[in-house]
Amino acid sequence: MKKLKSGYTTGACATACVKAALLAVLDNKNIETAEIEALNGETLKIPIKKVKKRKNSATAVVEKYSGDDPDVTNGIDICVKIKILEKNREFPQIKKGYYFNNILIYGGYGVGVATKKGLQCPVGKSAINPGPLKMIENTAVEIIQERNIRAEIIIYIPSGKEKAKKTFNEKLGVIGGLSVLGSTGILNPMSEEALKNSLYTELKVLKENRGGDFVIFSFGNHGKKYCEEHGLNTERIIVMSNYVGFMLESAAELGFKKIFLVGHIGKAVKIAGGIYNTHSRTADCRMEIMGANAFLIGESYENIMKILKSNTVEEACEYVEKKELFNLIADKAAQKSKEYVRDEKIECEVMLFAFSGKELGHSKGFYRLLNEVQKSEED
Repeated sequence: MKKLKSGYTTGACATACVKAALLAVLDNKNIETAEIEALNGETLKIPIKKVKKRKNSATAVVEKYSGDDPDVTNGIDICVKIKILEKNREFPQIKKGYYFNNILIYGGYGVGVATKKGLQCPVGKSAINPGPLKMIENTAVEIIQERNIRAEIIIYIPSGKEKAKKTFNEKLGVIGGLSVLGSTGILNPMSEEALKNSLYTELKVLKENRGGDFVIFSFGNHGKKYCEEHGLNTERIIVMSNYVGFMLESAAELGFKKIFLVGHIGKAVKIAGGIYNTHSRTADCRMEIMGANAFLIGESYENIMKILKSNTVEEACEYVEKKELFNLIADKAAQKSKEYVRDEKIECEVMLFAFSGKELGHSKGFYRLLNEVQKSEED
């Protein structure tokens, strides 16, 4: 099977631009490739398309490369302009900007602004997610930390407004352009059949090399990070993306008897409603499922209406007063998973969390089963 090529996120491209522009304006260096550190510790080498230097500013451009991922941003220009200020000079007041120690970061033309709650960036701020912000901050600080200066960083995407029309940005509340995304900096290919084959192979390798009868599925990098931070066996974690049904069937076929699903409530609530491919194009109904279950536990009419009208599940969670709702959703997701594999000997348990990393709820048997498998690992 041909190995698919990975690409770079918009956040990684912007970070590469920041490094190239800073080196140009501060050290008069015109680099052809920017080496940056991804948030997972990997070194990325990203080609620089163009750099233009002025007296106290510089602009750099990277052509976005998405690898074999069918991404609408593939081939577009990601641009960054850097303005250098003396340390004693105040930054301009930019409402949509992010202020760090000696750095100001915000989006220019083609970068959207968040207008609704529940996104990873605050309302009114440029749609630059926490991962890219951290990568840019780390890269900029490394270069300017021993200099008596400040850096104003403006990210702009010339074709961003047009490309955003092909995304769900407007529906989610990101207006005026694209979002600057990326939890690590690396864009992994998402060709469906190839990804399923890869996931099945990963699961099979886990079974054959590690043995045992349990596996931990996470929905994405946030779930994986949660598992790592909470002491779960990282060698047992498989990021399954949207393919819940496929991975449950595969686990059953390969002989796993204990299955944990750990992830953000936005994905898990779909499973609680019997949706086994959690991609938004396949099915949604998140608010409807959440609202129906809120009704069952006696949540107030006003809160249920707020949940149903929410932009994202993160926002909907803010309106939940009866916190047992989260355990109920986890229980239902666990039960639906067990029903899907149609094997009474297989146990499925679920843990839900928010983007902040806060645990929201878990199925009844989650910690019992977790303690059981951890003890078996120690033995």
